[in-house]
Amino acid sequence: MDTEKSVTPTAGPKNASGFYVAGSLGVLLILGGVSAFILIRQFSPFLTRPSELTVGKSSADGITINVPAEGESKPPVIKHISLPQEVRGIYWTAHTAGTSRADSLLAYASSSHLNTVVIDLKLDDGTLAFAPLDPEFKELYPVDPVIDDLDALLDRLGEQGIYRIARIAVMRDKTFGELHPEIALRDPSGGTWRDNTGMQWLDPAAPEVAEYALALAHEAYRRGFDEIQFDYVRFASDGRLSAIRYPIYDGKQTKAEVMRDFFQRVGGTLQEEKIPVSFDLFGLTYCTTDDLNIGQRLADVYPFADFLSPMAYPSHYANGFEGFANPALYPYEVVKRTLEKGIEMLKVTDPDLDPDEFRKKSRPWIQDFDIGANYDAAKVKAQIKASRDAGASGWLIWNARNVYTPIDYLK
Repeated sequence: MDTEKSVTPTAGPKNASGFYVAGSLGVLLILGGVSAFILIRQFSPFLTRPSELTVGKSSADGITINVPAEGESKPPVIKHISLPQEVRGIYWTAHTAGTSRADSLLAYASSSHLNTVVIDLKLDDGTLAFAPLDPEFKELYPVDPVIDDLDALLDRLGEQGIYRIARIAVMRDKTFGELHPEIALRDPSGGTWRDNTGMQWLDPAAPEVAEYALALAHEAYRRGFDEIQFDYVRFASDGRLSAIRYPIYDGKQTKAEVMRDFFQRVGGTLQEEKIPVSFDLFGLTYCTTDDLNIGQRLADVYPFADFLSPMAYPSHYANGFEGFANPALYPYEVVKRTLEKGIEMLKVTDPDLDPDEFRKKSRPWIQDFDIGANYDAAKVKAQIKASRDAGASGWLIWNARNVYTPIDYLK
């Protein structure tokens, strides 16, 4: 997830139960600033899709949605899973979702009382990991996608009552950037600008970026995902930033204003369509009113999200954060303080903020990987307890390799 979670870690030792203890991610710590028309027309069939959905009555088991399909007199029925009272989730890469590892993690979810999975819809380079129904996406996925039968996977998850979240990385996208170089970041020579990992980025000010994000969201919800989660919703932060040449962004707006427009266009639209939407944010967005030079401010995204997921990994805060010499050694304190500070930051711009509403919107990412400390079951549980004590509506656990510590998450 985002720059903080995109590096593949090395394998850690296995514990007695045969699960890997998450290994090193080698992630950059952050604090005190983190370093058109053609496309809209191309994806216009997606932009009107929500009007084609027939929403059935809500029930304790979820919402039934009838989706038209070509060549069928009766549309197939998509049954959406109701939001759990407490979201207890883990992250799956597309590769995990498309292999037998999905079977083992489903068994793990059942035995551990997990009720949610977050699944990548793109590979790390932006290539779509599944075959979309609409041919307008044909240049964005390979002949043999990583997830060869998305519908069957979603059906299996739904049968087990798993709440299904589609994760969509937005601005960091090599595949879309190569297809549409007119909205990709450039360097002073006119070539492609790349971050420290060699990846291309899209200009956040380009309206096509938001339209593509919406098109994918509509596709995902149509296929059966219960919520859409957007990641990499920001300006680039890693690499030779002074060399970036923006094809659209002209500096007349602040980066924060550009991102607010994006959040309003994408999040606001999905809210109007009653499609659950969430955004991943740097943990520090809960701790400052500054945009960290990436355009992310809590006040700008809050009105347009059903849920917010700050990356509250204790290991990702610089030494000295909140007085902790090594924040990674204080998982409970760091996660709880992050969520509490979010209320303080929002009250600066909105004195009438309802703290309870904010708490329910918060659903942090917490860590199950070893950076700064050995993250054993006790430290993972400490983060969960912090989330519950802070009144969050749930939590999502990140491990880039999808290997998780055996825990009964319900207790």
